[in-house]
Amino acid sequence: MHHIYHTEAFILGSRPKGEDSKILIVYTRELGLIYAHAQGVRKLSSKLRYVLSDFARVNLDLVRGKEIWRVTTATPVHSYAVLRKARESERILARIASLLMRLVAGEEANHEVYATLARTYDLLETAGVNTEDYRALELLAVARILTSLGYLSRALPGIVSEPGQEEVIPIEFSDIAYQHRLIRDINQALAASQL
Repeated sequence: MHHIYHTEAFILGSRPKGEDSKILIVYTRELGLIYAHAQGVRKLSSKLRYVLSDFARVNLDLVRGKEIWRVTTATPVHSYAVLRKARESERILARIASLLMRLVAGEEANHEVYATLARTYDLLETAGVNTEDYRALELLAVARILTSLGYLSRALPGIVSEPGQEEVIPIEFSDIAYQHRLIRDINQALAASQL
């Protein structure tokens, strides 16, 4: 008998498999980055068709197969209606997903990365995000992910969130000079990683 794992997760992306299935790239709270097979999810009659869309936040039930995880059930955690209407929000999520797929190897939970994803989704959902806020928010998310993975220093201003301030963009990120300096540090960290 197979053990069923219950976890909350973000679907970072997917690719078709066969006629009616998908391979999902998923960042889970308990397992980290995994690939999961969703059988029949592309069928028009599938109940999970819209639940398992790219950039969705879901509760998953998973079973470990020989080579890949298999999705048994899924339920949405949050609809993120505002986020899904904004093209720039989806572009930011796609770039963050690409970064995670590039830097995270193997299945290992990282609760800080998961919390950063959750905060980023929640901030993108917040009404009134303007162009400058999008840039600052993406930079904040990338910096926090790189810090959590050990590529950037925790001593940088605004990287570690203060208690009660998790749901706002730190004031340092509105300073263009600080943004440029942080982008330089991020680029150096990525170049040094050789990934």
